[in-house]
Formats: sequence, C-alpha cells, structure tokens
Amino acid sequence: MASARRTPPRVKGESTRRKLEVTSALAWQALVDTHIDRAMQFIALLSAHEPIEESLPRYLREMDLDATMAATIRTRVLTTVEEEPLLPPDDLFDGGSDRDRDMLDGDEADDAWSLLRQPQRVVRGVLRRQKRNEEIERITQLALARAEEYVIRTHIENAIGFVALLEPLPFERAIEIYLDTVGVAGARAQAVFQRTMARLADVHLGP
Repeated sequence: MASARRTPPRVKGESTRRKLEVTSALAWQALVDTHIDRAMQFIALLSAHEPIEESLPRYLREMDLDATMAATIRTRVLTTVEEEPLLPPDDLFDGGSDRDRDMLDGDEADDAWSLLRQPQRVVRGVLRRQKRNEEIERITQLALARAEEYVIRTHIENAIGFVALLEPLPFERAIEIYLDTVGVAGARAQAVFQRTMARLADVHLGP
C-alpha cells in the first residue's frame, strides 16, 4: 500500500482544501494505529516460537506496506514492545519447546547412538516439529486475515469521512479520491469501494 500523498487531489475552495488536508492526515493516522494494533497482536501470537525480528518483518511484508508506512509502524511497535514486553498466549500451543518435549522421552544426555537404537524417538520428534510448523502457519494465516479485515474497516470509515467532506461530489468519486489519496489499489481497493458503497446504501436506501 502506497503512502499518503503530501498534497491532496485538487478541489475547489481553499476551505475545502484545508479540510481535505486535515482529513487525509487523520485517515493516515487511523491506518497507522490499526496496523500497530494488529502487528502487536501478530507478534504476540508468535512470540513464544518466533522472535520479533522475524515476525514483525513478516507482518509488514504480508500486509503489503510501503517503505514509509512500514518504517513508521516498525518504529512504533518496537518502541511499544520496549516499554511493554509481550506476553504470549498460554494456550496457543500445547507443551513447551521441541527440546523440552524431547527430554520427556529420555535422558538429556542420550547420544546419537542411543537415538539410532530408538528410531521411534526420531520419528516422534519429526512429527512433532511438523505438527508445530503446521500450527504456526495456521495461526499466521488466521492472524493476517483478521488484520486485513481490520484494515479494510478502517479504510471504509476513512472513505465515508471523505464522502461527507466532499459533498456534493458523487459518492463514487469521493471514494476514488480517498483511495487515490492513501494509495490503495488492487483487490483491497475494490473491497473498500464495494463495502463503502454498501454502507452508504444502508444509510440512504434503508435495510
């Protein structure tokens, strides 16, 4: 997602232009706040099994953030984590680390020869790691899907603000100006446009 423009689209009237600048800044901040909240949730979910040095860049990459917004979110998240250490959910995964679970099967001092004589231990360890990786991937995909939904909701609220500000412009034009201002494109832009129009239909046409 591209960063917000420093200068908003051309509109008539100095007063409207100033309002548009303020509304654009507020919309940008709302998006940043949403991403920070979702990024914190994401890294908290994975904190017991993946360091923030890996989970945070993954969030920024998967959410398709441009360099400007990504840098802002990264700085704010790292600052927040420094002040308030993460507390991972207790029930995200059952059991401790791979090493801890392996130790339940025998003495920590077992050597390679002992493992060769007990191939079932090796198989169990492989299956546990595979299950753990699959579970992490499942949690990751769910967390990203939820984050995308929150981001789209924020876009919709922002777009409605633009519709109100730019009245009497047609709704679709005001929404397009918003999408252009914050640089939303592709499937995300289509979703925001459609769902914003649906929200406006609920208001103006009734249920």
